[in-house]
Amino acid sequence: MATTSFTEIRRIDNSRLFMPLLTTVLVIFIILISIWFFRGGSFRLYASVFFTLYNLTGQVWISVLLIGIVQNVVFLPMRFIGLKLSTSLHAFEDELEKQKSEEQQYFLFTQQVKRGNPAIIFFIFSFIVNAIAFFSAGRIFLIDFYAQKLNPHYLYSFVKYPDYPLLGTDFHFPFIKITQTYSLPWNQIFTIWGYVLIALIVPRLIWRLVKFIFWKNQRILSARINYNRIILKFMGFAGTLFILSLFFLRNIPTSFQTLTLVADLTRQNTTMNFITAVGTFITALHAGYTRERIAAKKALAAGIDKEIIKRATRTNIRMSFRNAIVLGAGAFLVTNQIPCAFELSVATFEVLYILSPYTFDRILVGVSNSVKPQNEPVAPTT
Repeated sequence: MATTSFTEIRRIDNSRLFMPLLTTVLVIFIILISIWFFRGGSFRLYASVFFTLYNLTGQVWISVLLIGIVQNVVFLPMRFIGLKLSTSLHAFEDELEKQKSEEQQYFLFTQQVKRGNPAIIFFIFSFIVNAIAFFSAGRIFLIDFYAQKLNPHYLYSFVKYPDYPLLGTDFHFPFIKITQTYSLPWNQIFTIWGYVLIALIVPRLIWRLVKFIFWKNQRILSARINYNRIILKFMGFAGTLFILSLFFLRNIPTSFQTLTLVADLTRQNTTMNFITAVGTFITALHAGYTRERIAAKKALAAGIDKEIIKRATRTNIRMSFRNAIVLGAGAFLVTNQIPCAFELSVATFEVLYILSPYTFDRILVGVSNSVKPQNEPVAPTT
């Protein structure tokens, strides 16, 4: 039996001492960016960008809006790389879901990091950069640089120090004020809901009586299946819809007034708190719906039964709805204690997130389609 030479053993042991290049670069990056972050580097960067925009526009509220747009444009290359690595990342996520315990998932994750999986390394890199970016962008609007002069140390030397008092701290936005409402009597409210329930139940009772006649008619059967789907979706939100309808029917708007509200970005504003809460609710619900739509397509492509997919989708959508309500209420409570400049920045990011599939994502898809895939054979040159 051949014995392994000392040189081969040493070579194997030494190979375990060194991490792959990408993993090594990631570790160095985490150390350097942590030092930079905790020494205030990220805050200084965002403060300099913000006041550069302020020097160009002369208005605080425009600068707040622009900093969100600038961040999205600057991050486009990272999103493009993420798009190119999305196939590998989705494959890893599928493999991760197959693991039976959290310990196995953690082991698989650490193994991929140690092996220098490009998709995982980039995911960690992207997560850290985005976390620092959003934290720094939010922090700049939480300090009082409106009334108290900003410490010049927070700006780069080439950024002009702003003249005080700062201009454009008032944000004007259109608003509709309900000036008069009408309350529907309780007996009429219950009558309306009675008709709704009758409209939902009676067709099902009629179908039980006549289905033996039409059980071979494909069009009627298809209509019945669609009707059952509507009923199931309605029953999933029946409680919420009932409460919302009670509130609406007891407060039916009969008179409106259009006006322009002015929000002082240096102070807390309850109206802006409410708008932020609604925006957070819509964004969270939109994210949940998008995630479930993509998951349903993947499950359908994997050959999973349609009824199972529908039941899972309904359950997850209801959970997303509840989570959106909790996040919206939380956003209202948190922003009720801080200057509404922060809320304007959050609203900008939320709007850009919702519009992203129709704006920035279209740019990424166009660039991605114009780039030749790496695995595509290159024609020989002569």
